[in-house]
Amino acid sequence: VKVPEQISDGHGKTIVSRSFLEIGLLCCASFAAINFVNATNATVCFGLEAIFSNLDAFQSANFDTFRQQRGQIETAEVIRLFLAGSKMTKNTKNSSKNCEIFDLVPQYVGPALDLISMAYKIAETELNSTENGPIDGTIRPLHMQQVKSAQNQLLHAMKILKNGSVHRTKALKSEKMVSSFSNFSFHCEIETSQNFDKAKGNDQFGLNTIETMRELRKSLSEELNKALTIILAEEDKIIQKNALKQAKMEEKMASISLSKEIIKPDYTGLTPQQIEKRKEKSELKLKAKSLKKSDDKSILGDGTAELKKFILSKSKSSCTNPEEIHEILNPFDTSENSFCTFYCNVLNRLNVGGTRRKPKLPKGTRDQNPDQMVIREEAFQIIRKVFKRHGAVEIDTPVFELKSTLTGKYGEDQKLIYDLADQGGELLALRYDLTVPFARYLAMNNDIGNIKRFHIAKVYRRDQPNLTKGRYREFYQCDFDIAGTYGEMVPDSEAISVACEILSELPIGDFKVKLNHRKLLDAILNICGCPSEKFRSICSAIDKLDKSLWEDVKKEMVEEKGLSIESADRIGTFVTFHGPPIELWEELSNSKLFGDNKDASVAMEELKTLFKYLEAIDTLKFIEFDLSLARGLTYYTGLIYECVVIDGDAKIGSIAAGGRYDNLVGMFSGMTTPCVGVSIGIERVFTIMEAKKVDHAKRSSVQVFVAGVGPDLLPFRMKIAQILWKCD
Repeated sequence: VKVPEQISDGHGKTIVSRSFLEIGLLCCASFAAINFVNATNATVCFGLEAIFSNLDAFQSANFDTFRQQRGQIETAEVIRLFLAGSKMTKNTKNSSKNCEIFDLVPQYVGPALDLISMAYKIAETELNSTENGPIDGTIRPLHMQQVKSAQNQLLHAMKILKNGSVHRTKALKSEKMVSSFSNFSFHCEIETSQNFDKAKGNDQFGLNTIETMRELRKSLSEELNKALTIILAEEDKIIQKNALKQAKMEEKMASISLSKEIIKPDYTGLTPQQIEKRKEKSELKLKAKSLKKSDDKSILGDGTAELKKFILSKSKSSCTNPEEIHEILNPFDTSENSFCTFYCNVLNRLNVGGTRRKPKLPKGTRDQNPDQMVIREEAFQIIRKVFKRHGAVEIDTPVFELKSTLTGKYGEDQKLIYDLADQGGELLALRYDLTVPFARYLAMNNDIGNIKRFHIAKVYRRDQPNLTKGRYREFYQCDFDIAGTYGEMVPDSEAISVACEILSELPIGDFKVKLNHRKLLDAILNICGCPSEKFRSICSAIDKLDKSLWEDVKKEMVEEKGLSIESADRIGTFVTFHGPPIELWEELSNSKLFGDNKDASVAMEELKTLFKYLEAIDTLKFIEFDLSLARGLTYYTGLIYECVVIDGDAKIGSIAAGGRYDNLVGMFSGMTTPCVGVSIGIERVFTIMEAKKVDHAKRSSVQVFVAGVGPDLLPFRMKIAQILWKCD
């Protein structure tokens, strides 16, 4: 454990400095800690079977929307995999034996796994660095303070694992099988980074690590031995019970064969060979029936059954003892016959399917069958045709962006961004929409000038999906945007016209376009006494009026956003205004409702111009002027709009939306680039089209079938088919 300042070759030349030795020690400890997590998962699985626990606490629904920590999700997933098919975790009669320290394993093993993985990644990164070198993209100096922090995290994680094992062992030894989670302590006395520096604490880190590993290995050995002892005893009971059933069945069969009341089968007309065959078949059938209920199958899960066989194969007797298990749970043994290797092999087999695992789709996604793809292709053709009709050109951008590119652009919806796991490089995230990547594209290509662009691609949002309403986590967006300097409200009217043309040509029924102005909304909030720093959060609340009652929205404004009741009530008097655009505009203008507010005056003048243009291009008939429309995204600066279906019972929500975002490009380039656009939510369009059962063309585009009589004609059929293919 004693780490020297440096190791030399005996001739004064340094081979390895103390820093690299410290990192090497962290690497070894991190590697062992990961194996201890695997051993913990295996031990927990045996413990859950030993107490006949149900697995409700480990279902995926508990670790998706509400608990999104990676370690918790992985821990719960491993437990479900290993216990799939277990008969000892399906006994609802014994569900009262569930104990909290077992049910909450993901809540403390998961975070420990995250800490260990982080420490391992730091050790791996620093081990491949140079101690004294320039930062040139591939080689960088060591960050020893980061290494010391990782040492603290690693020790803390292993002590959490040890404390959890100690409490679970107590629960297994208790007749009542009860161990309260409130008695479990996360508090671990660990040296701080400062203390490490003062006392050359890396030596102490080594001592603490070895001591913690010894205690953890000892506790896991006792826990696993106790769980296996209970399981083996239960299996013996089942074997004895089955043997008793078998004896009774054989006795019953013997009495039936000797009974005079037995009806002899009719063998009339059968040969001796046929009679003998019939008798053998009857006997086999009777034996199979008697053994059906007493068949000695494993009562353990798919994973724990294999682990049990492995552990018993290493034991010198038919049972286990803590000393033998202690030897098996060696975190540094990675040989082919080690527990670490065997566990990983079993987990890999279960991950690729297992014996009972059913395939499933990720939440909020769906497959598209050929008939659905016909609908999709027809819709895309209509949309592309309209986009190109207006002179738009197509671009494409990466499906993932730098996380910094996406953050700060979506208001409260920022929490719905999918972060990608850190691979030791750039921090990345899946794109949330196509607008922010387009703004980034413009900022990087500032010589483009004016452009009309369209982009059809998938985006990703960690939203709560509702498949019946077309709300998914992975879905297509069809965007049309106009960037550059044009006449006032000219591109805005064209963007709205594009949306109306597309929705009119798609077979989705009647629709309307709800329209508002962001400056008008800001003016309302200002007049009502809302602080400017709360504008965007209050807009997010107002944006929910299409789904929630005003009372619920008001409650959110007051209780969650901190707005005064008086201001909320005044806002309520404004957001109830909606109706035909010109009529409502005249009503608001004549009522002097906005006073001399400058933002309101600018917005009203722009809307007056817009309505004139929309009337000229025969689009005003689709418009509804609605002061409650807010649009929660923070990058909008002017006109905002949202298209909704109003045909029959189609309660599908918004199917298209957009607005003006003049400042978004400037967030990347520092220069203002006027932009306006609209995005078609194509998945919701598909949902409406499927619900209406629209009759579409056949899913195959084949027009000719080449037939022939006789096998020798197949080459000639293939030759004719090739000629037709070339003719297209």
